[in-house]
Amino acid sequence: MTNVLLTPQGPPQPVGDLGDPSVAATPGPAVLFANSAASGELGQGSAPETSQAGSTLATGSNRPVAYREAGVDWHELGYEAADHWEGLSPELRQRLIADRTSQLSREEYSVTTSGASASMITSNWTYSGSPRMYRVAGELRELAEVLAEITDN
Repeated sequence: MTNVLLTPQGPPQPVGDLGDPSVAATPGPAVLFANSAASGELGQGSAPETSQAGSTLATGSNRPVAYREAGVDWHELGYEAADHWEGLSPELRQRLIADRTSQLSREEYSVTTSGASASMITSNWTYSGSPRMYRVAGELRELAEVLAEITDN
């Protein structure tokens, strides 16, 4: 499995893991995704494009591994945050990148968390109101913030 590095400086790049010197030297903002496609398929539609007008890697089915904010060390995502990000639809990912305070209905939250109880809130979600409305928090929100910086949203 090849990892994919997303930065604002250019198109997604095939790289190794966080121990790869090119990854370690990459300044933030940056996101490292696991790419399930064979490395020969990179750039042939398996890794979505990054451009100001186009789609981003965040809308693909790739699993986020780590992110780096400008001036900060790499942060590895916990499995729960990565699972939840993968559970988001491409439209919901784009919505959260565009507006990190965007709210999800209880139904959207349930689909995103694979039917987990709406009362089972983790450090990646917060809720308020009646009926309950959910927002990303913690690592999910930070990931969305970094992706917004990369894509200029």
